[in-house]
Amino acid sequence: MSAVYLQLAAYACATTFSPGPNNILLFSSTSRFGIRKCWPLIFGIWAGLITVMLLCGFGCAWLGELVPQIVPIAKYVGAAYILYLAYRTFLRSPDGAKESGGASKPLSYVNGFLLQFLNVHILMLGIAAYSGYILPTGYAVPTVICFAVIMAVCAGTGNLIWATAGTLLLPLYKRHYKLVNGIMALLLLWCAWKIVAI
Repeated sequence: MSAVYLQLAAYACATTFSPGPNNILLFSSTSRFGIRKCWPLIFGIWAGLITVMLLCGFGCAWLGELVPQIVPIAKYVGAAYILYLAYRTFLRSPDGAKESGGASKPLSYVNGFLLQFLNVHILMLGIAAYSGYILPTGYAVPTVICFAVIMAVCAGTGNLIWATAGTLLLPLYKRHYKLVNGIMALLLLWCAWKIVAI
C-alpha cells in the first residue's frame, strides 16, 4: 500500500506544481503584496483543496456520475471567474491603489476557498487520482483521509513554491508591473481556455 501512496504523491506533484489557476494567482498576488499579506488567500486555497479532495474520496462513485452532468456548467462558471481574475490582474497598479480609487488588498480566504470549487481541473484531478490509485485497493476511511492529505500537501508545496517566487520578484514587479500584470493575465486567460477546452 505504501507504494501506491508514493505513486500518488509523484502524480500529485507532477500535476499540481505546474502553472494553473491557484499557482498563477498566488504568484501574481505575492509579487504584488508579498507573502505575508497573502496568507489568508493561501490558507483558503488549501482549505478548499482538502475539502474537494475529501469530497472526491468519500463520494467518488457519486461524483463520477455527477461530474459529466456538472462539467458543462461548472467549466464555464470557473472560466468566467478566472477571466475576472485575469481582468483584475491586468488592471492593478503597484502602489496599492485600485482603479476605482479605494485601497487595494489581496484576495481573501473565501476567494481562495471558492476558487477550488470553480476549478474543474481540481475536481477532475481528485477523481482521477482517487479512481486510479486508491479505489483499486479498496475503500476505507483512513485511506481516503491519507489520499486527501497527500494531494493537499503536494499541491500546497507547489503553491508555496509559486508564492515564494512571486515574493522574490516583488522588486522586479514594482519596476515592470505592466509587463508582469500582462503576462499573469495572459496565463490566467490560458487557464480559462484550458478549462473550457476540456
